[in-house]
Amino acid sequence: MGGSPTNAYRTRSLSETVEDSGSREDGVATTVTYIGHATFLIGSGGETIITDPILSDRVGRYFTKRSSPCPIRPEAIQGIIGILISHGHHDHLDYPSLHRLGRTHPIVVPWGIAPLLRVRGFSDVRVSRPWEELSLGGWRITPVPSRHFGGRLPLAFTTGYQGYVLSGPSCIYFAGDSGFDEPMFLEIGRRFSIDLAILPIAGALFPGFRRNHMNSEEALRAFQVLGAKRMVPMHFETFPASFGPADEARRHLHEESARLGTDDLLSVLSPGESLNLESGGGLGGEGLAVKHPITDSEPASTASPRQLE
Repeated sequence: MGGSPTNAYRTRSLSETVEDSGSREDGVATTVTYIGHATFLIGSGGETIITDPILSDRVGRYFTKRSSPCPIRPEAIQGIIGILISHGHHDHLDYPSLHRLGRTHPIVVPWGIAPLLRVRGFSDVRVSRPWEELSLGGWRITPVPSRHFGGRLPLAFTTGYQGYVLSGPSCIYFAGDSGFDEPMFLEIGRRFSIDLAILPIAGALFPGFRRNHMNSEEALRAFQVLGAKRMVPMHFETFPASFGPADEARRHLHEESARLGTDDLLSVLSPGESLNLESGGGLGGEGLAVKHPITDSEPASTASPRQLE
């Protein structure tokens, strides 16, 4: 997590959070759990929304290998009311992960992806375009523009791409993949009072892709332009995302955040950690801090997202 530890931030063990979960529920409106890459569980009131689930060991079965274990089995996730897919690239649309989550959950996708899912047996695929609203449980979901590209090898530029704003107990912006685009971020920030911005900080494996991906410095600029209250980075370290050192994006994020004086507004989560948000964007309970340890000798948790606390 960014900045120096304060009373608002405390890493808790799994047993500690389970013991305290009953007393903490009252003040927590939303729990955002980082699974890795661009996969988050966003839970509130027993309802769970999953973003870009990639829970497999490799991207696209044969590409880059996961560098940290997935902290939960897909079959163990309970209360799923919807899955959000930002675009069709292999590291964001993973068919094996979706199959393990189940074929009947609502899946929200940009244009061009629905046929790929329906032919594989997914029964509730909902096509959406930027600024078209839809509902999932107690959440209003608004697709928003991104600066990226769609498609799926070997057919590039053949499907849509977008981010999402989730409006409910909290207002959360999930960017998917995107390059820096100041007018676009200004418009998103104008339309929504964002409590939490989840922004990618790495991903340009090839130099030609730089315009469609943000680095750490650009992600912090986007955070400021959006006017969000808090930022969580994503899209780093789970899978190789550049030719530089694995920790380069995280290191640059901390350095730039310190320079800008935004450390206290930055929460860097490891896979299995959660951020608790109160209504209105404040930090719930004692703030951050829910650690879900996983070891080689311990199977991935079989708890629901609520129990993961």
